Amino acid sequence: MRLERRERAWRGLKKEGVGAALISTPENIRYLSGFTGGEALLLVTKGVDYLFVDSRYTTQAHDECKRLTVIETKDKIAGVAQRAEKLGARRLGFEPQHLSFSQHDQLKKTCGAVLVPLSNRCEEMRSTKDPVEIKLIKESATIASKSFLEMVRGIKAGDRERDLALQLENRIRKNGAESIPFPFIVASGTRGALPHGVATSKKIRRGELVTIDFGAVYRGYCSDETCTIVVGRPTARQNRVYQVVKEAHDKAIRRTKPGTKTSAIDSIARGVIEREGLGKYFIHGTGHGVGLSVHEEPRITQQQKYMVEEGMVFTIEPGVYIPHWGGVRIEDLVVVTRQGGEPLSCVPKELMCI
Repeated sequence: MRLERRERAWRGLKKEGVGAALISTPENIRYLSGFTGGEALLLVTKGVDYLFVDSRYTTQAHDECKRLTVIETKDKIAGVAQRAEKLGARRLGFEPQHLSFSQHDQLKKTCGAVLVPLSNRCEEMRSTKDPVEIKLIKESATIASKSFLEMVRGIKAGDRERDLALQLENRIRKNGAESIPFPFIVASGTRGALPHGVATSKKIRRGELVTIDFGAVYRGYCSDETCTIVVGRPTARQNRVYQVVKEAHDKAIRRTKPGTKTSAIDSIARGVIEREGLGKYFIHGTGHGVGLSVHEEPRITQQQKYMVEEGMVFTIEPGVYIPHWGGVRIEDLVVVTRQGGEPLSCVPKELMCI
C-alpha cells in the first residue's frame, strides 16, 4: 500500500518539474514511508527514497521502513543536500508550509539545486482514505464516543471544566487510544460562545449548556467529535438554538455524497442557521478533513470547492456562538461512501439533559 502511495506521489512530483523532493511534514513522512518517529526528513527520488534520522531513531527507522535507505546523520539538512548533489538533482522540491526559514536558508547555501516550492500534492492524496485508514479512524472515533458516554452521566453542577477534560482524556487512554489529538474543549455557560474555549477552572452551573469537543488518536489516526449538553433542564431559547444547529448538522450529512462540492455542504448547513436569524453567529466552516492530522483536507467551507469523493473522511460541525449567552456545536465524523455520508461517531446527537 505504501509503495502505491509513493508511486502516486512521485508521478505528481514529476509534474512539478523536480528531480527530487524533500518531505518534512511529519504526517506526510508517515503516510509515504511508515516512519512514526518524532524527527526525520524524507527525500523522494525517482528510484530510491532516503530517510534521514539522528541516532535516536535509527533502529526504529530500520524496523518500520524496510524499503527505504535509512541514513543516520547529526545534521539532516546537510545530509539531504549532500544526497541531492550526489544524485545530480538540478531542481529540489520542498514543502513551503512546513520547512522552516533557517532550514531553507541552510539548504539554499549547501545544495546546488534550485529549490522549488511544492503544491499540496501529499495533502491532496491524504484527503481520500483507503479501507485500512478508514478502519483505523473508525476505531479512533469509537474509542472517543464510548469514553464520552461512560463519563457524561456523571457530570453535575459544581464540576470544573478542567476536571471533566482530564476525566475524559483518562478514559480515552484507558479504552485504547495512544494519545489525544488536541487539548479538549469544555466550554460552559457564556464561555460556550468561544468556539475554541479550552477547559478552564470555571465551575459548571445548573442550567448551563456545556460544549465538549474531544477525540482520540489510534495507531496514528485521529477522531474529532463535539457534543453540547445541558446540566438540568433547557430553557426554551437553549432548546431552540440546539434544534436549529441539529437541523443544520443533519441536513449537511444528508447532502454529503460523492460528486457534491464541499461548498454546497457548507451552504446547506449555513442556510438552515441563516433562515432562523442566527447566521451571524455561525462563524467558522462546516467541517474539515480528519486523518493523520486532526485538521486536514478537504475543508468544508464556502471558499474551498473540493469535489466530494468516496473515501473522504471529514467532520460536519455547524455551530452558533452568541456573545454573553453561550453556544451550541454539534459535530460528527463522517466517511463518504457510495450511498452518502456515514457517521463514524457513536454519540446520539439529541440534546442530552444531565
